[in-house]
Amino acid sequence: MNFRESLPEGCPPAESEQISSARDVVRVIRSNPPTWDDFRSQRDQRPEATFNVSECQARGLSVFADRSGCDKVRKLPRFRGTCVCRVGLDRGAGQILHTGPQSHHTWWPSADFDILARCCVEGP
Repeated sequence: MNFRESLPEGCPPAESEQISSARDVVRVIRSNPPTWDDFRSQRDQRPEATFNVSECQARGLSVFADRSGCDKVRKLPRFRGTCVCRVGLDRGAGQILHTGPQSHHTWWPSADFDILARCCVEGP
């Protein structure tokens, strides 16, 4: 599978799951309607930064299995004024792994998956 970003060796990790059936994830975004800038990895947004996660995880997208995770993140000063976007994933969307507390996951989107066509902003 080809991914949107260049990934380091061994990424996505072997324990990640190839998305093979329909599911929704939610993500905090800044634009309404969403743009491609809303779906850039931490590494792509800040190439020189040091993150408290693996390089593989820094090159994936942070998403949540349910809205409550986004609502918690949106209380942080850095994320005030953002929106919640639901993305419908299905076969071929890439790989995903539960990587954090509650329902946080890291998603490595495939290069061919049209994220913007699958977005629905759920409001502020």
